[in-house]
Amino acid sequence: MDLLNLPQAWELADLPFHRLISLGRRIERKDGQPNLRIALLGDAATQHYGQALAATLKLRGWWPEIYEAEFDMIRQEILNPASELYRFDPEVVILLTATQALYHRFARSAEKAAFADSVSSEIVELWKRVRSRSNAILIQHNFVVPLNRPFGNRTASERETLTSTVTRINQSLLDAASEQGVKIVDTEFQASYHGKRHWLDERLWCQAKQALSPSFIPSLVKNVSDTILVERGAGIKCVIVDLDNTMWGGILAEDGADRLEIGQTELGLAFQRFQIALLELKSRGVLLAVCSKNDQANVADVLKNHPDMILRWDDFAAVVANFGDKASNILAIREKLNLGLDSFVFLDDTAFERSLIRTAFPAMQVPELSTDPADFISDLARWNLFEGRSATAEDLARLAYYQADDQRQTIREKFHGLDDFIAELGMEAHILPFDSYALPRVLQLVQRSNQFNLTTIRHSEADLRQLAADRDVAAFCIRLADRLGDNGIIATVILRKSGSDAIVDTWIMSCRVLGRRVEDLTVQVMAEKARQLGCHRLVGRYIPTTKNGIVENLYPQQGFAAAGEEGTTRVYSLDLGQYRRESIPIIIHEPEPQT
Repeated sequence: MDLLNLPQAWELADLPFHRLISLGRRIERKDGQPNLRIALLGDAATQHYGQALAATLKLRGWWPEIYEAEFDMIRQEILNPASELYRFDPEVVILLTATQALYHRFARSAEKAAFADSVSSEIVELWKRVRSRSNAILIQHNFVVPLNRPFGNRTASERETLTSTVTRINQSLLDAASEQGVKIVDTEFQASYHGKRHWLDERLWCQAKQALSPSFIPSLVKNVSDTILVERGAGIKCVIVDLDNTMWGGILAEDGADRLEIGQTELGLAFQRFQIALLELKSRGVLLAVCSKNDQANVADVLKNHPDMILRWDDFAAVVANFGDKASNILAIREKLNLGLDSFVFLDDTAFERSLIRTAFPAMQVPELSTDPADFISDLARWNLFEGRSATAEDLARLAYYQADDQRQTIREKFHGLDDFIAELGMEAHILPFDSYALPRVLQLVQRSNQFNLTTIRHSEADLRQLAADRDVAAFCIRLADRLGDNGIIATVILRKSGSDAIVDTWIMSCRVLGRRVEDLTVQVMAEKARQLGCHRLVGRYIPTTKNGIVENLYPQQGFAAAGEEGTTRVYSLDLGQYRRESIPIIIHEPEPQT
């Protein structure tokens, strides 16, 4: 199927169920397409859910293999170590638990006040059993708070009602999930958004044990696919936003700054509230950028000085305002931020501009904004564009990194030689272990980095902890700072000892620091770590993907010799006996090796 004819990810939530299934069936597997083994267990019917999830993942570029357990066999599958679940060896386990399945249990319970704790504990124990036998990503649906109102408005405050009980179960699961590393899919939000009167179809449950109407399944499984794929490196890292009639009411070039509608009118208040929503995204580490057909100086004046603006000039990682075509301007933003096109979402009120960008960059999310700005926030919620992990310190500081990069570029233009430029910056590299502070950022790099990633091995958090404790493994990360600011953790490396060789299992770097000799420094550290492991040779592999061509020649450039090929994988080696450390104008801080 032609890529241009495929729906974008945001559109999948709005597709009719039969249309989604039909499109999924038309997708043929391509060479090199990544696959996902998914186990689906539920106490409700899962056939429609499984079909829709498979279609959604295919349309998002993945090939799912789904093991669908028999109806209401969650406990049997998880508790039996010889079950088909564990023989399938899934990468993802999904637990679809329905509120309707609690009805009769709750009605028969003699201890209704304790029912919430009992159900929560039971589910958490199942999580632990899965965790003890599998490193799979574990996804749990929370429960839809039912419509039962035996006490009217007092129902939620009465502990011995199903409504109150389900609310407490959801909160207990949410609290436990953060400790157990379980991903919660917020089914309760989905049902509330679409309307519980229609979501909780009693006839469908009584006839076929369906927890929800099939018409809502595309939206639900789109959210599930977001939860899965964010663990595989997908996700929006930057919002590129238009200005006229998108961030404010009116056209700056025609109306002037003093006649823009921002906050003081009914229409202006809607735009101001949208800015608040964007500011909330920025606060969790999503970058903001402007692409507008306007004069740059006039835009700067509004962003810096308009009294009703919520977002200011310094809130944006890039501001490109001119009267050129937006496709070229977006490429300029992409070049500055050094992100893949699939890391961006473009928000613009003009249908022509949306169509242009969607055609030029099919990988970029370009949703159809409502003509009424009061609907913008609701639209973003429906499409779930910003699924993500908890923000790391590096996420929250990313805007400052880009602003400091602008200053670094200004300094670089004054110097003729790279080493002079690096010396002027006063760069310092801290070589760190995978400790509790570094691990969240290391996991983020491992799961999300695609460009400067030699092998694209996606280790789980459990894997990383195990590797960090292995005496035959050297696992470290690099934190980089200079006089303009802290770049945060920008590289991670995992070396495995194999005889007298140190195998480079993982080498990942942030593309933001390319061209500062950090690659050279990393090889020096790898060589020293390999010697500490008692190895005589560094062996690296380059496994090509559609996104990591930037490092295709990295090993030869670092003095590694070609050592053969394994299919499409290229193997390189570096003789540590012959390797000599060069002088690099970067100060290295490294803890003493443990004995």
